[in-house]
Amino acid sequence: MIDLIQIQEDVFELLMSAPQLQTVNIVPERKFISAQDVKREAIWQTVRNGKSGCGILIEEPDVICDAPNLTGPPQSVQLSFVCCQNGDAALGSLGAGFYAAQLEQLIVDALHLQNIGGLGSLLVKGNFSSPACDFPGVNSRRMRVSMTAFNTAQTPRTAPVIAAILNDVCTLSCATTNALIYYTLDGSFPSNPAVAVEPLSVSDATPNGTPINSNSNLYAAPFAVVPGQTLRAAAYAPGLNPGQILFQPIT
Repeated sequence: MIDLIQIQEDVFELLMSAPQLQTVNIVPERKFISAQDVKREAIWQTVRNGKSGCGILIEEPDVICDAPNLTGPPQSVQLSFVCCQNGDAALGSLGAGFYAAQLEQLIVDALHLQNIGGLGSLLVKGNFSSPACDFPGVNSRRMRVSMTAFNTAQTPRTAPVIAAILNDVCTLSCATTNALIYYTLDGSFPSNPAVAVEPLSVSDATPNGTPINSNSNLYAAPFAVVPGQTLRAAAYAPGLNPGQILFQPIT
């Protein structure tokens, strides 16, 4: 997995620490959205180190996978930034002093080829800049920086569930130590009822904890099966993703 929150936090603090951007207000979109009383104009109107009129919005990132058949899978993060200049107000005696196009070049200067230990390397490439037309009334540009993530390893999975049927009696097994096997015979998904429970409704006084599939059974011993049933089974273990979901029609 890649830590998108940490990537955003690190890039935010990198830009906040850049001396050339010390008069520019920088806002992560993730925090901006959560502050419902803050208007978008605050991005460039907020005073930083005695100056205002310029702002940078760090937008929520996109994630791209170019090698879907490999474990992980390998992912690159596309970070986008909106550089805002509030007209001449940004250039006056109390302004930060930058055009929007200058702001994006300062971001390039601060981030291109930057290596963030444990996370990945930042790279500006291709057609990385364009006007940001969704910010009317201010001169704004959107630019993109890519990060190839170092760590995209997936959580290991439990071993597959193996079914052995003899004389209409089914025995299930899994090679993963301490794995619990859940199964269904009606073709429904064999969810883990210890985790897969209905959320508590605001209007419902019933305590939270009703399993989403009451037909999912914990395997404890061999059980009888009859033709026409559809056996499905999955193994669950602490800290692991479930492995391959068994699907076997009973004939």
